[in-house]
Amino acid sequence: MDIVMANQGGHNVVVRDYRKGNWTVQETMVLIEAKKMDDERRMKRLGESGGERSGKPAELRWKWVEDYCWRNGCLRSQNQCNDKWDNLMRDFKKVREYERRVVSSEERGGTTTTYWKLEKNERKINNLPSNMLPQIYEALVDVVERKGQVIGGGGGGSAGGSGGGHPPSTSTIPNIPSLPPPPQHPFAPQPDPVLLPLPPPPQHPFSHPMPTVDSDSDTSEHQVSPAKRRKRGEEGPSGVAGGGISGNKSHEVGSAISKSASTIAAAIQACEEREERRHKKLLSLHERRLKIEESKAEISRQGFNGLVDAVNKLANSILALAAQNNQPPPN
Repeated sequence: MDIVMANQGGHNVVVRDYRKGNWTVQETMVLIEAKKMDDERRMKRLGESGGERSGKPAELRWKWVEDYCWRNGCLRSQNQCNDKWDNLMRDFKKVREYERRVVSSEERGGTTTTYWKLEKNERKINNLPSNMLPQIYEALVDVVERKGQVIGGGGGGSAGGSGGGHPPSTSTIPNIPSLPPPPQHPFAPQPDPVLLPLPPPPQHPFSHPMPTVDSDSDTSEHQVSPAKRRKRGEEGPSGVAGGGISGNKSHEVGSAISKSASTIAAAIQACEEREERRHKKLLSLHERRLKIEESKAEISRQGFNGLVDAVNKLANSILALAAQNNQPPPN
């Protein structure tokens, strides 16, 4: 289904609504027919151009396949067509190779079962596609054999319906003859390679030897800032003083790191102690709450028992009074 949309310039742009999901058998057959027509079209153009390769990229070729599929009811994109064709060729090559092994086994007197009589689990065990249909396989055989005959000039031989004989070529690019190797005498000994000595590095005609520099004094002077050089001047220009300063600095850094580590450890320990004290306080509060609830329950129970006793006593008194009133008067 084509969707017409308007862009910013006011022109109508056709956007295709591609179908998603699994491919049907009809869509697969349309794709195979489109690929066969594309191969014939390209081979015809190749013959008209005298064997020169076309400069069109693969995207344009698959765009032509997409257009053909759309004209025949297969609403798929060129990427979907390309991926589906790669999967078809992969499964086709597996089935074709297996059928060739079946034919060779029958020629030797074996009893190998053909692919079309295998169950799905047996196909999976043999690393074969489980859903290859015979009509799709025959259509692929037709496409591959026709392409092999066109590329090979009709001398590649035809294969049987189930895939016997020489394997047809599946390349979509015609073979380009390679350049012949240079002629060599069959028994001419090959000379050993001669290693030439490397020439010495060129020297400037006016070059003079560089003066030697004291590595302990001048190198350190170039590596430090003027402020540090002034600070070192108080102790003397010797390299020993610089080594002492670096040693003192490393010692100070080490002591600072140890102090920081001890401070962090003390802080962590104090935090853990505070957490433990807080936990103990929470436990004590919980215990106190339980005791208060138990005492409240005991008081309520005692009050209820006292109320029951009072009601019983009152009932007994009422009964005694009623009995006394019901007695007959004395004569």
